[in-house]
Amino acid sequence: MLSVEAARKIGINACIDKLGREFVLAHRDRATSAYGESDEGVFCFVGVDDGFVSQNTDHVLVLDSQSKFPYRASCNISLEDGTPHFIECVVPRQ
Repeated sequence: MLSVEAARKIGINACIDKLGREFVLAHRDRATSAYGESDEGVFCFVGVDDGFVSQNTDHVLVLDSQSKFPYRASCNISLEDGTPHFIECVVPRQ
């Protein structure tokens, strides 16, 4: 049985790998990750916006069902064996 922290590391890395590690690192200033416990284990999310970023700091980013990230991956990680089960994956063109 995995800890939540171990599952989080597996999940975030799985999402980064799904999007492409080089792509995520190239846009890390406009990327985010999140995780939380769910009935299926640990939910993990990575989102990347490779577009223009406004310098206006009055904007607040809100994650909702209509994600603002054009590139994103999410998965559930089993606490039993660490297997990722991808929920959504929108990847950049190669």
